[in-house]
Amino acid sequence: MYNPPADPSRPAGPASGRDLPWLPAALLGAGLLAFAYAPNVLSLVTIWNNEPNYSHGFLVLPIAGVILWRRLVDRPYAWAPYHASWGTWALLGLLLAARAAAYERGMNWVETATLIPVAACVVYALGGPALFSRAWPAIAFLVFMLPLPPSLNMTVSLPLQRIATAGSCFVLQLTGLWVVPSGNVINLSTPRGPQQLEVAMACNGLSMLMTLAATVTATVILIPMPTWKRVVVLLSALPIALVSNIARIVATGWCYYYMEGELARQRSHDWSGFLMMPLALVLVGLELWILSWLVDDAEAEAASRPIDLVATRQRRS
Repeated sequence: MYNPPADPSRPAGPASGRDLPWLPAALLGAGLLAFAYAPNVLSLVTIWNNEPNYSHGFLVLPIAGVILWRRLVDRPYAWAPYHASWGTWALLGLLLAARAAAYERGMNWVETATLIPVAACVVYALGGPALFSRAWPAIAFLVFMLPLPPSLNMTVSLPLQRIATAGSCFVLQLTGLWVVPSGNVINLSTPRGPQQLEVAMACNGLSMLMTLAATVTATVILIPMPTWKRVVVLLSALPIALVSNIARIVATGWCYYYMEGELARQRSHDWSGFLMMPLALVLVGLELWILSWLVDDAEAEAASRPIDLVATRQRRS
């Protein structure tokens, strides 16, 4: 009796250990890679602990796991054996050699960044195109684990700091406060005399931008929506982050105006920071609602179909 080969793109029932002869080798390979990259991961954990701009890194791996699980649920995958070509192993070897070269040259960021393409190669070697087509969004999401390179970090931080200072001064003046900017310091006139509100490097909005970019990316991956809407929502991450950060600085400025004492001002600074992410998420939700109200997804899909197909379906109904 002829048994056709299993199609890895089709679901299958639960498999026993005898049905998965590749599983021990896969677990061993994954364990070796985890051991090899353990110093890099520990270095990332230190950055997440000490750098406010990248504290969201602790959530990247769990969210990537949710993305992978969701895509495997939506498109079930039969864990059939897959024999990777020599080209896949050669690419994996080149990536590991590039990692070794980066380590020897002290290029820590490049060395850690090789973790992502190495993970992609391992997944491809494990399940081929069928598994990779399901797993690549989760693998790509791992990029949010990485801090920006030092040169790019300074290039992005300084303009964000200036925009945050200028925008906050403008809004504070609109709301009735007398403020004068001086570099990245906002001089406020209060009933108790002049007060200075410094827009420090940690308050430039980069933390908000990185966190919101990760959140928005996960949202557009997990929630079904048209491609154009995904693009619009992704592009809106920067202005929403800027608006949220300016709102935080404005709220802190008004707290400086009304509150006395260093402890009160410090608490107002922290509390306004805690409200940034909820505000940003509300703005993203409002944006999605406005986009759905302006353009109905069903109508847009019908409009994109050929005219004869739409007419045929209308005649049948």
